[in-house]
Amino acid sequence: MSRYRYFLIAVIVFLLDRFSKILVERHLPPHQFRTIIPGTLELTHSRNTGVAFGFFANSDPSWLPYLLTIISSVALLVILVFSLRQSIRDWKLQLGLMLVLGGAAGNLYDRVHYGFVIDFIEVYYRSFHWPTFNLADSSISIGIGLLLVETLFEKSRSDQRT
Repeated sequence: MSRYRYFLIAVIVFLLDRFSKILVERHLPPHQFRTIIPGTLELTHSRNTGVAFGFFANSDPSWLPYLLTIISSVALLVILVFSLRQSIRDWKLQLGLMLVLGGAAGNLYDRVHYGFVIDFIEVYYRSFHWPTFNLADSSISIGIGLLLVETLFEKSRSDQRT
């Protein structure tokens, strides 16, 4: 697969994330919810001023949004440069990087344009509630998982060769 096609994956992730958040903004007022699967899944419009899964969302420092924007921007550049320096034949690595890149770009867009990230997927069972998240967070998590698995299996394969 060409670099262009890998990058297209990141663009598609970004666009799906934007589209889903636009739908939430238009059809679900902030702090309201719609039950999708009773006892398991709700769509809840929340505004996350922190990082992934709401960490640091209740922090007071006025500089935190700026710091998070800078960190996210640097992370995007690092991922892009790292991807360009890697073989395009390593499809699992490239796919993982592009999933992270697309998700990070989606959340960075929110942070720059709104000052917060729109989260809306809430998974729960009885009193256990997973922090509310969005498609970008899911893409980042899947991408990191793929990168970890690829790294662990690659290390295992190289250990077997020696």
